[in-house]
Amino acid sequence: MKKTPPLLTLIAFVLCLAGGADAQTTLHGNYKAVTITMDQNVPYAKTLILLHEMHNGSNIAINYAVGTIMAIRGSTNAYQRLNVADIRSSSAYNTTRASLASFDGDASSSTAVWALKTCMYNGKKYLALHVPYLAAQHSAGYHFVGWIKSTGETLKTVTYDINGVPQNQDVLTNIADYTPDMAENHLAGRLLVSGNVGIGTRNPQAKLAVNGNILAKEVKVKTDITVPDYVFDPEYELSPLAEVEAYVKEHRHLPEIPPARDIEKDGLDLAEMNLLLLKKVEELTLHIIQLAGKTDGLEGENRELRKLYEELKSHK
Repeated sequence: MKKTPPLLTLIAFVLCLAGGADAQTTLHGNYKAVTITMDQNVPYAKTLILLHEMHNGSNIAINYAVGTIMAIRGSTNAYQRLNVADIRSSSAYNTTRASLASFDGDASSSTAVWALKTCMYNGKKYLALHVPYLAAQHSAGYHFVGWIKSTGETLKTVTYDINGVPQNQDVLTNIADYTPDMAENHLAGRLLVSGNVGIGTRNPQAKLAVNGNILAKEVKVKTDITVPDYVFDPEYELSPLAEVEAYVKEHRHLPEIPPARDIEKDGLDLAEMNLLLLKKVEELTLHIIQLAGKTDGLEGENRELRKLYEELKSHK
């Protein structure tokens, strides 16, 4: 098979991106560069891009979309937007598999991200891509490069809402979220992330934010908080139990330990709390040692009193 020279492929791709709404270049078989035709590229528009038909009760032939969609906006007097989606999806026989990775420049809105959807369009079920929504549309349009094949529509845009007014309800129905079901593996010695990572959340407020459970065999927390071994220093002033009792009665929590309302509001710092609890255990240990010393002294006095009592009894 005769191969297309790399330079001609690049020229074809550039012509595709510059050639208008209907531009399409077949680079090899079903590998294409396409300028996606927009049905309504206007502000405040919510839009789906139909990728390919998917299984809906009856076996179907192979459908797939493996490639990249780019959406751009920006000029001297326009809000800049850059959104890129890497799609891996296929549907054949009676199964569908899909995953999505995206790069979104709309940092002002955690909701402006690509998402996989399913929908019914003209009686057929489709896997679709939800365009990141902000009031400002991608005025420079959308472009796709990759492998694409569908037994129905493909890379067709359908706007379903403009500024709160429903659109295309006669042909587009049953829009629903699609849960990605492909695994992504990174076989690397190191994975470096410079920003915040969110799992189950689109707006992480820390280097790692997890909205859910964490399962681990071992967790180590490195901290620069002073370990409270100073409690065992001879100069350390241990609060009398009477003072602790008075504090607990008034505040309903131990000294230095944050109250429940603060933990509910601000969360729990594991490193800080563990060291505070360690300090309380150490203080409690010192109180027990003191009480044990007093108890031993009382037991000794009790033995002496018993001995004296027995001696007095023997002289009667």
